[in-house]
Amino acid sequence: MKTGTHRKWKKTGLLVLALVIGLLSLAACGKKDGSSEKVTVNIAINGGLNLLTIAKNKGWFEEEFANANATVQWNEFQSSVPLLEGLVSDRVDFSFIGDGTVVTGKAANSPFTVISVTGVEGNQNSVIVKPDSPIKSIADLKGKQIAVAKGSSAHIFLIKALQKNGLKESDVKIVQLQPDEANPAFQAGQVDAWGIWDPFVTTETAANRARIVESVKTMNFIAPAVMIGRDKFLKDHPDLTAIYLKVYQKAVDWVSQNIDEAADILATEKKMDKALVKTLLQNTHYINEPITPEVAEAIQTTADILLESGTIKEKLDVSKVYDNSYFENSKK
Repeated sequence: MKTGTHRKWKKTGLLVLALVIGLLSLAACGKKDGSSEKVTVNIAINGGLNLLTIAKNKGWFEEEFANANATVQWNEFQSSVPLLEGLVSDRVDFSFIGDGTVVTGKAANSPFTVISVTGVEGNQNSVIVKPDSPIKSIADLKGKQIAVAKGSSAHIFLIKALQKNGLKESDVKIVQLQPDEANPAFQAGQVDAWGIWDPFVTTETAANRARIVESVKTMNFIAPAVMIGRDKFLKDHPDLTAIYLKVYQKAVDWVSQNIDEAADILATEKKMDKALVKTLLQNTHYINEPITPEVAEAIQTTADILLESGTIKEKLDVSKVYDNSYFENSKK
């Protein structure tokens, strides 16, 4: 009797042990593909009029990520420099930045990878002045005070424009100001010029408060804007990365067919005039494409210029900062 009971308990113990091992194995498998626990996807809006704002309003990311057991956390930044700080502190998993920030960010070892191209026109990066300013050309900026967010796409455009006109950054007086600080300073005449992007450029010029000295379009510059992903997130969640790019593609396709509704959404969200927003949308070519050799070359040119100007200290190999496999995976 004692022996039978012992065998019975031994058999039961083995069954329990097998069950525990099985559950642990399932948990391990679930953890590996990210399905066992809810993941938070941190998406950052990087100022201006953008498709992420529309997708947020529509709830497209929340809808698709919910099907993959993930939630969305939104953050918003005025420019790329504070955005990269958020990325380092794990508050940003996906966002978009300009080519200059790609270079300065990677030069500072920021943990991100470029995963697609969202535009090549630099969001109308421009140098603007007051309508009655004596400044008529980039050459006239010598010795003048220029407000700009250092490290932003507008800063990079300014450096390129100066160099094309035989000037160095040291030939002007850079006043480091974020857009919300630069706008009142520009209006008050505390600076001579402002290096900035849309919607500020169009807003100020449409209201006859500014005129454009030069822009990426007038100077025929290729100024890529790109989508980035935080390296650890990309490695741990390639499936969620594919979903993210699919939803962004949905936004690209939708806005081209729904300009009026898109203008309504953005005008409300950004507290801007709808007619002005509609004009901005019609003048902007939103894309979601892989990094082409032409785009890579443009970013490499930016990197070389910033090395020459002393903004970065070591040569950057741009081929190592992007990976088209994430884009390709999103198309499967």
